[in-house]
Amino acid sequence: MSLYDLEIIDLDVNIRDKKVVSAKCSGNKVRGFEKAFTGKDAKTLYEVLPRVLATCSQSHLYVYIKPHTQTSITELLMFLEIIDSHMKHPYAYWFPHIIKDEKYSFPSGEKFRKVNLVSRKIKEIMEKIGGKWPHVDYLRGKKIVKITKEELRDIISFMENELLGMSIEDFLNIKRLEELSADLKLLVEKSIESLNWNFGLRDYLVVGFPFKNTDLDYNYIKDEGLEVSYKGKKVEVGPLAQALTFDELVKSYFIKYGPSPLLREISRIKVAAKLISEINDLEISSERFSISDGNYVSFAESIRGSLIHQYEISNGKISNYRIIQPTTFIASPSGALESAVIGLPIKSAKDPVELALTVSSLDTCFVTRVRVFENDKLVTTKRIGGFC
Repeated sequence: MSLYDLEIIDLDVNIRDKKVVSAKCSGNKVRGFEKAFTGKDAKTLYEVLPRVLATCSQSHLYVYIKPHTQTSITELLMFLEIIDSHMKHPYAYWFPHIIKDEKYSFPSGEKFRKVNLVSRKIKEIMEKIGGKWPHVDYLRGKKIVKITKEELRDIISFMENELLGMSIEDFLNIKRLEELSADLKLLVEKSIESLNWNFGLRDYLVVGFPFKNTDLDYNYIKDEGLEVSYKGKKVEVGPLAQALTFDELVKSYFIKYGPSPLLREISRIKVAAKLISEINDLEISSERFSISDGNYVSFAESIRGSLIHQYEISNGKISNYRIIQPTTFIASPSGALESAVIGLPIKSAKDPVELALTVSSLDTCFVTRVRVFENDKLVTTKRIGGFC
């Protein structure tokens, strides 16, 4: 098995009579890499973490430093990282499948080019806050960080004018899909049937920041490598689980329809809107990062969901490290990804758009290689995700 194969989630699905009747997921094959941190200087591991864990680098950084220092600067960087990913997601993974219009194509369409410009603006702000990628210079010593809401105007403008068609505040308060406008309204209209693809788990996990009304008892985590469960159950993590903690529209449609790819995609935008609404003017002075010996469990909600670090420091060195990524929950055998596709109606096994939308709605940290079988015969292979 090559490194290339390790960095892929494999999902095999079998279709009979235009419906997925079985699915088998490989689980997260990239486990145990954090053992490479053993023996590293704990005071400077923050330099290494975001480089090794680049997909959600600021979330990993936040979880590592949280037990040891104030985190206001890292929280802001984490917000921006999540907003960046969620705003790009529908333009990369949904519109190209549901709208046959060059304007919405990926990656060359007009719409994606616009959101990509906004993404660059976000990265410029992150550089201003934390220096060049991986944005950690405020941990190296004293630095005064100043950011104003006005600096987000291009990001807010795109979200309100292109994606939402209304103010962020109004969007966070709407209660019905019929109230949506602009591109998000178009997304719902063109994929409304996916609201009824209500297959999947009904158990969710949200571990904490930046969401309230959450709780994690680490003792209930059962980690078996490829499989991980909480309180004896496989759980779904990610934007739907997160939005269920705060958003009335998501809650009401979940009660009426259950989980669906469309509700997960709407949840992504709800999360992005919530986070950008919570960014305010900030002026703060950082200090050089310091750390103490001990055994730590730390966690947060990242782009794709619940992220947990457990590590031990002895004599200033990392002596043990374990990470549970959101993908480990999502891709667990018999977990969220498998459950979400079993029962899914498929119009064409050769071009299974339904699978593309469902798999991308759960969005593992890696590419998901979907092998599509019809009556036990391989029909096609699709690579889904791995961009945002």
